[in-house]
This record gives sequence, C-alpha cells and structure tokens, in this order.
Amino acid sequence: VNFISYVDLATAALPYLTQTKGSIIVLSSLTGKTPIPFAAPYAATKFALEGFFVALRHELTMRESPISITLCILGLIDTQSAMEKTKDKVSMSAYPAKDAAFAVVSAGARRVKEMYYPWYVWPACFFRDWFPQMRDWVYVRTLYHYG
Repeated sequence: VNFISYVDLATAALPYLTQTKGSIIVLSSLTGKTPIPFAAPYAATKFALEGFFVALRHELTMRESPISITLCILGLIDTQSAMEKTKDKVSMSAYPAKDAAFAVVSAGARRVKEMYYPWYVWPACFFRDWFPQMRDWVYVRTLYHYG
C-alpha cells in the first residue's frame, strides 16, 4: 500500500496532470531517508517512494512536462497510527498533524521538490551520510527503546 498504490495512482493520472499542469504530492518519511529500528518493511517502502518519484521527476523534466512532484519527508506526527506504532519505543515528541498538513499543502502549492517537517528532519537527512556512526548511536541509544 505504501508504494504500489502511489505508483499506480500517479501513473494513471499522468495524462490528466499533463493537461492541467498538475502536481503530485508524495507523503514520505524520515524513515525513507534514514532507517530506524523496528521499521524495516516501512523504511523499504519509503525508500522506494523516493527512488520512483525522483526518477519520475527527472523523466518529466527531460520531457519538459508541466507536472511538479513534491516529496514530503515527515518526522514523527501525532496521528493515531503513528502514536500506536511508536508507543513505548520512541523518546521524542510528535508534532501536530494539523501543522504537518499545512506544511504539505503549502509545499505542494509552491511546487517545491522536497519538503521537510518538522524542523529536525532536514538536518537529520543532510548529515546522515557525513556522520553515520553518530547517527546510528543516536538512534539506537537515545531515541528508540527495545523491550
């Protein structure tokens, strides 16, 4: 669902989006940029989203298509599903879903290529490959709990 539905819907909509100069907004996750404990299958689907939609964006650009693709990379948002899945496993605060929704809609309207919400998501993505040992230590020792 996290990957195939996005691909099927976007592919089916491409002709209409071309005619209307439309936009595709993809909801992804920090987990799709830097995987976290206890979420391997989820991380795989989010990595796949980025791979597919960034490649599609390049193809559309080469064809001079008017379609924009905005990849939204979200951190921990206080949705019911996220709160249930992270209960007793995460020691960070969730950010309001209402604010995340506003950030997503705003980014899509501005046709930006990538949007990061909340504030800590961009530095986590930017520095992930510079300091992999530190990243792994922070994830395993401070942010996530096992047991």
